[in-house]
Amino acid sequence: MKEAERRDRFLVAEMLRHAEVVATNVARGRAAFDTDLTTRYALDHAIELFSEAAEKLSSEFERLHPEIPWKGLRPLRRDVAHPYDRGLAPVRPDRVWRFVRDEMPRIVRRLRVAAFPEYTG
Repeated sequence: MKEAERRDRFLVAEMLRHAEVVATNVARGRAAFDTDLTTRYALDHAIELFSEAAEKLSSEFERLHPEIPWKGLRPLRRDVAHPYDRGLAPVRPDRVWRFVRDEMPRIVRRLRVAAFPEYTG
C-alpha cells in the first residue's frame, strides 16, 4: 500500500470517527443543540475536525470521488473554526444544524461506499 493511500485511509477513518460524535449529538435533538452548550460545542468541534481531515486527503482521492462535496467543507470549517478572523459572528446555528442533520449523513454514506467498503457497517 502506498503512503498516500495509507494516509487517506487514516484520514477517512478519522472523518468517520468525528461523524460518530456528530451522529450521537444529533440524536439528542435540536432542543439539546439549542440549549446545551456542551452539545453545541461538541458538534462545532467535530465539524471542524471532520472538515480538517477532509482538507488533508490527497488530491487523487478527491478526484476519484467527485460525488463528495469537498469544496463545500472548506468554507464551513473556516466559518466554524475562525469566525472572528473576518469580523463575523459565529456560524449561524441553523446552518450548523442543517449540515449535521442533513448533509453530513449523506457525505458519510458516500464516503463509506466510495472509499473503503469495509467502513460500510
